[in-house]
Amino acid sequence: MREDAPLGELEKVLPGAQPGERVWLGLRSALSAAHLIVDLEVANPAAESMLRRLLTGLAVRVGGLDVTGREDWEERFDALLTGGRFDPGAVDAYFDRWLQRFDLFDGRRPFMQDPRLAEECSKQAPPGRLVIPRPSGANQPWLDRTPQGEPVPAGEALGWLLAWRGYGPSGLGAQRRHASVNSKNMKAAPLRALVSFHPLGESLFASLVLSCPPPSGFEGAGADLAPWERDDLEDPLAPAAVSDPMGLLTGRSTHHVLLAPSVDGSAVTGCWVAWGSRVDLPAARDPFVIDRAKGGPVRASWRRQLLRDFDAFVHARDPAAAGIKGQILPVWLSVFADLPPDVLEVLAGVRVRALGCHQEKQDRDEHWYAATTPASIAPFLPSRHPQRAARVARTRLAAELAAADMAKVLRSAWKEMAPGDKGCAWADAATSEFWDRADPLFWSAIAQDEAEVPQFRGLGLEIFDSTTREAAASPQGLLPVARARSSFTHPRSGRKKS
Repeated sequence: MREDAPLGELEKVLPGAQPGERVWLGLRSALSAAHLIVDLEVANPAAESMLRRLLTGLAVRVGGLDVTGREDWEERFDALLTGGRFDPGAVDAYFDRWLQRFDLFDGRRPFMQDPRLAEECSKQAPPGRLVIPRPSGANQPWLDRTPQGEPVPAGEALGWLLAWRGYGPSGLGAQRRHASVNSKNMKAAPLRALVSFHPLGESLFASLVLSCPPPSGFEGAGADLAPWERDDLEDPLAPAAVSDPMGLLTGRSTHHVLLAPSVDGSAVTGCWVAWGSRVDLPAARDPFVIDRAKGGPVRASWRRQLLRDFDAFVHARDPAAAGIKGQILPVWLSVFADLPPDVLEVLAGVRVRALGCHQEKQDRDEHWYAATTPASIAPFLPSRHPQRAARVARTRLAAELAAADMAKVLRSAWKEMAPGDKGCAWADAATSEFWDRADPLFWSAIAQDEAEVPQFRGLGLEIFDSTTREAAASPQGLLPVARARSSFTHPRSGRKKS
């Protein structure tokens, strides 16, 4: 809860809650009190990413942003931001309408699950199968050493259910027989191995409203419905055409899951995880990923610092102005940049939160990561502060050039020492160290209007020397390292030193 949440209002919305306190909330309460909540706290980035999408879809409904016309949407969007909270009557009306469908263990239509799996699948899996980091398949056992048979608390089960729908791997699941198909092969989920970027405001309300995508002009077949709003269950042999925004935010999945609850309903004691689509899902652009004209969405990499993308976030209205080509940024960034100056003053603290899963399409997870930009976007928008925006671009470019040149000369020295070796044992580790150490320099530099661009090339030289110190002292490496160092300190390409 927010430290500045008025105690009287907090008591009215959430009896017993205190300012600054951490509390467990259901979806209905989270939306009703969103203006009093700082943010979500979710242990796993995949679960957090999907929960943000689910809450955004619900915000679209209760906020009345499910309209097709851009002018109508903008009018409602502005009114919602001005109001500063979701209408509690609209929240209650929506959840009352679909109350039974929001039951995680309902016997007929459990929330976001396929009850047919109990009849169509082979034997039930242990509860640990639901928790993606627990030892399973080719996962590293050190991610989570909890035994597979340990029950999963119901409150945590929702997050893992959502994570499977968004980030589940390809590979083998439960044997499922549906109509003419009998298989255990699963396709990778639509967000598998990707990184998504979400707005992080000073309240959950601001974060959710800014997350709501505007009408895209895309008209899918049928109504725009969330899975719990449909009369019929999903057809695993013919996935529905994408509808926007609810279907896009909550309805795309190649996995179907069913939970088996404990007797008292407090935990999950078993589950089924099986294929949910036999064909590729219809093409659609997720509103929180960075897409590319060629090569598809940007994959997650825990080694990539957010400073390298902050320039793109700031120049979302005109990426070409920052030398960013071929990228399609999350739509909320351009919507944010177009807000009136008085609204941007109120939302001056909005930052970007990155949630990524560095993983393969198969059941191999290397690293889950979450990161938030130390700086907010509004103070650097070109329309408001062109000099600050230019400083961000200069500083980012200087760091990129220094890192690229350092890696290049390291590869050059390595190749001269080991001509037959196509790899380079130095470059990756040195580049990772460079970006770790460049990160605080970047944020500190852009925070000061009169600050000079940091000496990134000096940092690169320091890392070069420490990386090659042992080789430079050997007869085999003395000359290759010296020549590579000279080309780094005296570049012939005409590039200006950072």
